[in-house]
Amino acid sequence: MGAFSRNKGARAERELCRLLSDYLGGQWTRNLQQYRQAQHGDIEQLVAGFLIECKNCAKVEIARWWGQACQAASQRGAVPCLAYKVPRKGWRFVVPSDAALKAAQSWSFDLRYTQELYEEGFFLLVRERSN
Repeated sequence: MGAFSRNKGARAERELCRLLSDYLGGQWTRNLQQYRQAQHGDIEQLVAGFLIECKNCAKVEIARWWGQACQAASQRGAVPCLAYKVPRKGWRFVVPSDAALKAAQSWSFDLRYTQELYEEGFFLLVRERSN
């Protein structure tokens, strides 16, 4: 990965940390371990049990990114969350559907059983999960 890609990713992670602070309060930080070891997630803290994998790319590759998010989440016993930013369209969040989370079966993190949310919807979900 080149310096431009790393910097673009880091900018998105910092922006996402600011969004988390704005919507949820508290201090959120990037996970710097991700550059030394794979599969750590991009935000240091879990967000209501979600491990966030953050992407900033014009070419959307949800299936590949979701696989990375699931792999990282399984390492920490967390629920995967893919946060990606599309230029001029804003943030989207992919998380397992409520039914898949309740089922807690091996298939529950399959991409076919996910929901995609705008940032307001994701933060509403997080606040509901936190209560």
